[in-house]
Amino acid sequence: MTSTNTTGPTTKTIAVYGATGHTGGYLLAELRRRDITPVLVGRNADRIRTAATAAGLPGAEVQVADLTDHAALVAAFSDTDAVISSLPAYVNHGPAVLAAAIDAGAHYTDMSGEQLFLKRVFEEFGPRAEAAGVSVVSGITDSNLPGDLLGYLTTRQAAGPAEVVVSHLSKSGGHGSKGSAKTVFASLDWFRSGGWHYADGTLRTGATARHGKMMFPGDTQPTAVAKFPQPPVLTIPRHSDVSYVEGVLATSILDTLSGFTADIIDSLPDAPSADLHYDLVVDAFGADGRNVRGVVRGVDSYRDSALMAVETAVRLTEGATRPGALAAAEAFDAADFLDALAPFGITWHIEADRAGIVE
Repeated sequence: MTSTNTTGPTTKTIAVYGATGHTGGYLLAELRRRDITPVLVGRNADRIRTAATAAGLPGAEVQVADLTDHAALVAAFSDTDAVISSLPAYVNHGPAVLAAAIDAGAHYTDMSGEQLFLKRVFEEFGPRAEAAGVSVVSGITDSNLPGDLLGYLTTRQAAGPAEVVVSHLSKSGGHGSKGSAKTVFASLDWFRSGGWHYADGTLRTGATARHGKMMFPGDTQPTAVAKFPQPPVLTIPRHSDVSYVEGVLATSILDTLSGFTADIIDSLPDAPSADLHYDLVVDAFGADGRNVRGVVRGVDSYRDSALMAVETAVRLTEGATRPGALAAAEAFDAADFLDALAPFGITWHIEADRAGIVE
């Protein structure tokens, strides 16, 4: 069902590719809560049906399509209004689902966290999506979506061009899933290098963060941070007046990520820690010296990413978003989207005229 069809049924259909993993379980639970019975697509029908039954969706339609079979993927998505892609290592596996969704005329979103994939989304797939009349909003995670939306909101309160720093702060000390580890490992050199930052109108590489220490909410001592390839580095400049955007992460976490090996990843449990609450912090430093901080406080990184992806897909099916590849803040009203997460315990606020945010 293409996005331009105005004579079809009013009930919207959402397909999910990759619903058998840990995050996929949260996706299915949220779709069920919203009384949406998805089309479930993947490589193994038995695993898909097991996941559907566990989520209380035993009657969900199942379509088998390998990532290497473009025709099967297009056929699986052809009668749907939107596709949610839930995969590890999008830099390797993501293009297949995205290309098929576009060719099927379905809107698309995913939970990717890779700058390298997101750049392909905008440059390679954006024109194809616009020509097909579908909307693509990639990179919907607990870090990327709040980072982009807060980037939009904070820079409206800081004189431009502003300098923006995006920080993801784990508050639990727990570990992520094996799928997340595989994602990092697939682009390990890129993660080690710090990826891109945005400076003076272009993306640049270089491992040194402009700010080496950050004073995070509720802390009494600054945290040592280093440059990290946050995808909002690519999206915030699309809609906001900025001179500089970088992502940072605590050096203690980066040291762990940089040490990943195939053997270590194989030894990790499939599921992450039970407690994965976090703060997503965006600091905007205005050209006039005014500092504005936005904070999203979340409950569980994986659950929250799934909730955000479902909310994105539902909004895309409502048809109010222009076609093409878009940043979250280009597609949706930033404050309205963040407010919609409140029933799940995900809160946000903005503090203006903060002093001493960065040390």
